[in-house]
Amino acid sequence: MFLKCIEVGDVVTNCYVFGKKEVVIIDPGDDATKIENIIVENDLIPRAILLTHGHFDHFLGCSYLKQRFKLPIYAHRVEKEILSNPAYNLSYLIGSEVKINCDGYFEDGDVLEFADFSLKVLHTPGHTPGSSCFLYDNILFSGDTLFKDSFGRCDLPLGDERQIFESIKEKLLVLPRNTKVYPGHGVPTTIGDELKNF
Repeated sequence: MFLKCIEVGDVVTNCYVFGKKEVVIIDPGDDATKIENIIVENDLIPRAILLTHGHFDHFLGCSYLKQRFKLPIYAHRVEKEILSNPAYNLSYLIGSEVKINCDGYFEDGDVLEFADFSLKVLHTPGHTPGSSCFLYDNILFSGDTLFKDSFGRCDLPLGDERQIFESIKEKLLVLPRNTKVYPGHGVPTTIGDELKNF
């Protein structure tokens, strides 16, 4: 599998390009040309943009990449409200009012099928109502739900601390201990390591 982490934007968000020859782009938070260059240099064929949640630091590169590669954008259904509201997606904090319209929405348990791989959606509300993770075999893209030795903030609009703890305990910590966790910020970890913290 091809897996490349690209640090993007002033908030230093992890964008992931993942797949085989055909790939998905997970959370293109900014610096779209940097992401574009990785795709072109590696002769990859992008098929979709997947958003773990609707905060601006995870989607600012969407518009350019969507147009450049003719890509659909997907997020969880209940994240539509955040993506379309600058007060909720926090883009107003950078002096802009950005809204994202998705081409499709997924639900908990959906399997997103691509040419030679698939990703399972794990809905993990708490950081935002539609926060989701993507699972492939023993690889988890956890967005801002689970970090190394930490978890996503819940003091932002529509955040819920009780929900995020439930999500982590019921959806993520039940995965095999050797599952590698690739978060929206910071360095990778494993489910085994994070079991020590909860």
